[in-house]
Amino acid sequence: MVSFLALLILITVLLPMIALSPSGRLTLSVFFSLTLISGAFTTIRHRIFIGFVVVLTLSTFVFSVIAEFTPRSTSPVLETALKLVCLSILVSMTVRQTFRPGPVTGYRVMGGIAGYLLIGYTWAYAYQLLIQCVPNAIHFVAGMTESPGRQPVHLIYFSFMTLTTVGYGDAYPVQPAARSLAMTEALVGQLYIAIMIASLVGMALQARSDMAAHEEDTGQNLSTRRKGRRLGTV
Repeated sequence: MVSFLALLILITVLLPMIALSPSGRLTLSVFFSLTLISGAFTTIRHRIFIGFVVVLTLSTFVFSVIAEFTPRSTSPVLETALKLVCLSILVSMTVRQTFRPGPVTGYRVMGGIAGYLLIGYTWAYAYQLLIQCVPNAIHFVAGMTESPGRQPVHLIYFSFMTLTTVGYGDAYPVQPAARSLAMTEALVGQLYIAIMIASLVGMALQARSDMAAHEEDTGQNLSTRRKGRRLGTV
């Protein structure tokens, strides 16, 4: 989980610095593939699903490499759809592992953070898929118009601004489907944090209550044994 979260944070921090050049797009594809594969082995417990995600991830990476050299030989919509499927599986598995019953640990907290970041990336590729079908679905101000449908650098930025409800005003949805996606992402971003905090607090209180009950039962058993020994000696 540590390496998976570190890769997610690294991509999030370094992504705005990556230029939309061929080498920059390939670098992003490499980090994206490593992140998905790391997440698959970290959050998924079934080998079949792990293999499914790995195969899809490698397929999207191959599509990305081919698209850089022969753009007309691949379908960008198919590539984006495959990435969206991989991210959707990772989001569901990460959230499932985070909110499963049990004590609050550092890995659970890291899983909650990773799930939040994955939600932002999932919506970014949903925006990319929409823009590939409707090019003017999201309006970007001057300086942010470099083919958002090819590599979603600006779309990831827009997604996290929407997820955190910051909204600087330098990009906004203009098409009904894009507006629906943006509103849904904003709601999910706010509800996820509230539910995660409430769940972690509830798990911590439950674990403390179970520990207190266990100590009480242990104390009662020790007291009963001592009384039995005293009666036996008498």
